[in-house]
Amino acid sequence: MQAQPDKNFKFILVYQDHLTKFVLLRPLTHKRAENVACVLLDIFTTFGAPSILHSNNGREFVSTIMSDLCNMWPGLKIVHGKQRHSQSQGSVERVNQDIENMIATWLQDNNTRRWSEGLKFIQFMKNRCLHHVIKCSPYEAMFGTQAKVKLATSSLPKNFAFILKKEEDLEEGLKKTVVCPIGDGNVNINNEVNEVQDKIISDDISTKIKSIDQKRSSLFQNLQKQATKMKGASGNRFCKGKIGDNVIIRIPNVDRARCGHRNILSVILSVKDNLYEIGTKEGKINQMFCRNQFKLYKESLITTDEVPENIILLREVA
Repeated sequence: MQAQPDKNFKFILVYQDHLTKFVLLRPLTHKRAENVACVLLDIFTTFGAPSILHSNNGREFVSTIMSDLCNMWPGLKIVHGKQRHSQSQGSVERVNQDIENMIATWLQDNNTRRWSEGLKFIQFMKNRCLHHVIKCSPYEAMFGTQAKVKLATSSLPKNFAFILKKEEDLEEGLKKTVVCPIGDGNVNINNEVNEVQDKIISDDISTKIKSIDQKRSSLFQNLQKQATKMKGASGNRFCKGKIGDNVIIRIPNVDRARCGHRNILSVILSVKDNLYEIGTKEGKINQMFCRNQFKLYKESLITTDEVPENIILLREVA
């Protein structure tokens, strides 16, 4: 948000739980490692630390401060995506687009430029929306219940809205409306309000825990189905290469001059876990490639024997 700062706020930290798709948004004045670590520490002490924290390769995520944060939580492992490969964080990148659109709409509707004040509302709206992959809202997936926005969404009778003004009204209303089976019949809880309320709360919590377990089991299955679908589509679109095949790698814009070549002719040297080691006549490129990062070339213009043993950067090859 550097092009549209809100006083001292220039960045937004987006934190997403992969299973439930629940999103947390936090405004940042800077994206230095200490700022990011401070926000993450607040999230960890509220929701608990994750097993794996997946981020991009920004300096704020690979610094010693982030390593110290991980050391505070021995079970936490931070994993970085591939360089210049935004698809590694595809889910969050999609969330970023949605959030940008929602911020623009919120600013226009409220006739303001203070987007930092609207982040909480945008976070709530985003988490209330139905997610097409998990088949429910992120809020419901995280907490096992739909988001409550008013009295009508609670378990209390609707006519409570007209009589509820003081705490005594609430107690009196509960006595009249809450009935619990005791013995052979139904007994009003005038004399045992606390005991019955405790039982109701306990049963409600147990029911909610079961609901959350069922929801998350369903979420996991839906995510697996989506992953299988995406993997199948990718497999149909990108055919597998084999050792000795010639391939064309597109040179990233940041690695080439405006008038320079757009592609590099290379050859596949080895394949491991669906990652490809690729070499050129200048040497072996120092990174592994996914199948969607190159195109197969029909002709054989370079062989594996022509590739020297030295390791070279993609920019150096370009």
